[in-house]
Amino acid sequence: MRAGVQTVTAFDKEFQDQPDEIIFQTILAANFLDIKNLLELMCKKVADEIKKCKTPDDIRDRFNIRQDYTPEEVEEVKKAHPWIYDKNAK
Repeated sequence: MRAGVQTVTAFDKEFQDQPDEIIFQTILAANFLDIKNLLELMCKKVADEIKKCKTPDDIRDRFNIRQDYTPEEVEEVKKAHPWIYDKNAK
C-alpha cells in the first residue's frame, strides 16, 4: 500500500452510499472544516463514479451536468483533444 493511501472500510463504503447532493455537500463541509480524511473519502467516491464512465457524455449523464457548449465548440474540443473521445482508450 502506498504511503498516505488508506483502505476503504465497510463502514466507509456504507457512509459513501448517499445521494449525489449529500456527497457534494459533505465534500464542501469537509473542505471548509478541514477534515482531510472525510474530504478524501468522499472525493474518492466521486472519482470512482467518474472511472465507471466511458465518455465525457457518460459523465454528464451520471452527474446530470448540462452541456454549455454549442455543437461547434464541441467539435473544436474534439479536434484539439482527440484522445478524450477515443473509444478505444481505456
